[in-house]
Amino acid sequence: MIEICRLKKRLVNPEDNKLPNQLEQIKVFSMAVGHGIGTVDFVECIDKIEEDEYFELLESCGNYANFKLGNLSKYFEIEIFPEHALELVAQMPDCKLKEHFLDLKEGFIVIRKSI
Repeated sequence: MIEICRLKKRLVNPEDNKLPNQLEQIKVFSMAVGHGIGTVDFVECIDKIEEDEYFELLESCGNYANFKLGNLSKYFEIEIFPEHALELVAQMPDCKLKEHFLDLKEGFIVIRKSI
């Protein structure tokens, strides 16, 4: 099963420039250590696609879409940002995934392959 997830919440209000000291320390630590600290996940599952259906879809895509979306087999998770979505929709047939990409104006979409 392939899960389509989307960032739907913001942890910190962008207008707030001052974080409480504890949160500021967590932010500094996270930036210093990087992705090795584990997953802090604020994305919500918005759709699911059968694996066979997903890979059939790839056969109908152009080169960039096939490369970007095809990386799911290699990494088990890919992120789609608005700039990626613009390029992807031009190379995809009409489908639910394309509709999600068309709706992406901010944040990102994560496509995950269940293990």
